[in-house]
Amino acid sequence: MVAYASAKRVHWPTVMLVAAFLSADGLRVAGSGQGQGGDHETFPLTAPKRYVSDVAASEDMQSVVQKSLKSTFIAGIRSYDWERTARALSPDFRGRFPRPGDGHAVDDDLLRIRQYEPEALEVVDREGLVDTLRAHVGAWTSIERASLNTFEFLLEPNRDRAFAKVHFELGGPNPGGGRSVVNATIAVGVVRVAGGEWQIRRLDIVEAMRVDNPRPPMFRDITDAAGLHVDRSEADRQSRQEILDNRASLIDAAVSIIDWNHDGFWDILLTEGLNYSVLFLNDGKGGFVRGKLPVEDRRQLPSQFLFVDLDGDGLEELVSNRVSYLGNRAWMGIYTRRDGKWVFLPHALEFENPPGLIRSDAQSMTAGDVNGDGLIDLFVAGYDNNRSGDPARFNLVDGHDGDKNLLFMNHGGLRFTEESVARGITGTHYTYVAQFFDFDGDGDLDIFEGHDYSPNVIWENKGDGTFRALKDHPFARDVKFTMGLTIGDWNNTGKWSVYVSNMYSHAGNRVVRLADSVSEKTRALLKKAAQGNQLFTMKSGVWEDEALAQGVNDAGWAWGSAFVDIDNDGDKEIFVANGNTSHRDPEAPDF
Repeated sequence: MVAYASAKRVHWPTVMLVAAFLSADGLRVAGSGQGQGGDHETFPLTAPKRYVSDVAASEDMQSVVQKSLKSTFIAGIRSYDWERTARALSPDFRGRFPRPGDGHAVDDDLLRIRQYEPEALEVVDREGLVDTLRAHVGAWTSIERASLNTFEFLLEPNRDRAFAKVHFELGGPNPGGGRSVVNATIAVGVVRVAGGEWQIRRLDIVEAMRVDNPRPPMFRDITDAAGLHVDRSEADRQSRQEILDNRASLIDAAVSIIDWNHDGFWDILLTEGLNYSVLFLNDGKGGFVRGKLPVEDRRQLPSQFLFVDLDGDGLEELVSNRVSYLGNRAWMGIYTRRDGKWVFLPHALEFENPPGLIRSDAQSMTAGDVNGDGLIDLFVAGYDNNRSGDPARFNLVDGHDGDKNLLFMNHGGLRFTEESVARGITGTHYTYVAQFFDFDGDGDLDIFEGHDYSPNVIWENKGDGTFRALKDHPFARDVKFTMGLTIGDWNNTGKWSVYVSNMYSHAGNRVVRLADSVSEKTRALLKKAAQGNQLFTMKSGVWEDEALAQGVNDAGWAWGSAFVDIDNDGDKEIFVANGNTSHRDPEAPDF
C-alpha cells in the first residue's frame, strides 16, 4: 500500500509557551501582589509597584478591559461616534496625545512624517483628547483601521484599577487618494465603573508618529481582472473551516513565481496538496491564462513545487514535495523534460523510512551545490509525522519529536542519494523553513534551519559538503517560532542582511512581566521569544540583530517575508505576510 500525508499545525497560545518555560524551570506561574499602585496622577505615567501576578486572573481581566475599550473607544472612532469614544474616558480624564501639527518633521523624499515626543505635549481633558483624535481623522474619507492591542497589563491588587501599555493605530485614505497612519505606543491607567465597563483615566504617549502619503496607492487589487481564479467548492470551504475551528490548520498550499516558458514574463504556480495545481501563464499584457502542468495523477498533487535545473540542460525540473511510502522506503518525484515532453520520475528522491512512519509533505525545499562539484543538491525540510505531538514527548520550547531533514546529493543524470546523516545533519525538529547561504563568507554554502517549537540551527559547511551545527550562532540562540527568511542588501552597503520572520505576541509580552518569580535569564528568554522578527546585519565579523533598533520586529503573526524595492527609490523595503485564520464564531478566544 502506498500512503500519503499532509502537514497539520496546531496553534499554541503564547501564554502556554510561557507556562512551558516556567514549568521547565520549576517556577510558579500564579500569585498575587499586595499594596498600592504606581503614580497615575503625574506624567509620565508609571507602572504600579505591586500587582496581581496570577497569570490566568490577570489575562482574564485584560480580556474584559480590552473588550470594553474596543466597544467604546475604538468602536466610537471607527463610526465617528465621538460621544461613544468619550464614554471610554472617565470624567476626570487627563492625558497627553499629539495633535497632527505637533512634534517635528522627519526628512523623507516621498512621505510626510512627524515624530512626537511626550515632553512637548500639553495635558488635556476628555474633550481635548476627543478633539485631538477628530483632528487626526477629520480629513480622511473613512477610517479603515483603528486598533488597540495590549502588550503590558498590570492589574492592581484591588482589581478595579490597572496599568497598561498598548499599541494604538489609526489609518485611512484622504480625498486625494493618499493614505495616512498614526502609530503610537501609549500608557494608560484604567478604572472599573458601574455596569462593568472600564474607562481610561490617564493616558500618555511613550512614542508616536504620523505618516502621510500624499500620493495615491501604488498598488491596486486586479486579481479578478487579471484572470487569477481558483475554484473552490462550498463543501471544501466548510471542511477547512472545521479544521480551523479546532485550532489547527493545514500546511498544504504554496505559490511560486517563475518564468515557466522562458518568455521573460513572470508566471504564477499555485498548488494545494491533493486538491489542485494551477499554472497561470503571463500573457505579457497584464493578464494571465491557464497553462498545462505535467501532473496527471490527483494523488500526486503536492503542497509545494521547486522549479530548478537539476541536470544542467538549461531546462528546469519540477520537484514535488509529495511523499509516498511502501515498506521501509519513501520517495519524492521529479518531473523532467525529454525530447520536448514531460516525464515523471516517481522514485528520483528515495530514502529509508521506518515502517509505519508517515511523514508530512516536505515543508520547505531549497537547492544549492554543497560540495562544489557543479551539481545542484537538494535540502528537504521535514516538519512532523504521524508520531509527532504525543503529549508525553512534545515540548513547546524544545521540540525534538518532529521529522528529520533530508539532504539529497546530486550525482548527475538526475540520480540522487539521501546523505543527511552521513554528512553530519541530524535531529528531528519541526523545521518550517530552510535556506542555503554562505553565512560565514568562506565560499561554501551553509544551511539555515528555521524551527517551530525549538531554537533554529545553522549548519556550517566544513568546505567539503559535510556539516557541523553552530549551536551558539546568533541565528540559533533563542526559541522564536520561525516561519520565514529573506536575504538581501536592504541599505545598499554591499553587505548581506538576513531578515527572519517569527511571531510577535502581545500576549507573550504581557505574561513575561507577570512572571515575577523567574530568573532574569529566563525572563530574557521569554521576552525574546515574544518580541517578533529579527534583522541580522554583519558588524565587525559578527551577526547582530537590529530589528528593534530599526523598528521592524513587530509584524504580528509573521509568515513569509521578502526584501523588495516597492517604491522604486533604490533601496529595499521589507514585505511580511502576517495574520492567522479566524474561527467562525467571532466571540471565540484568539489563537
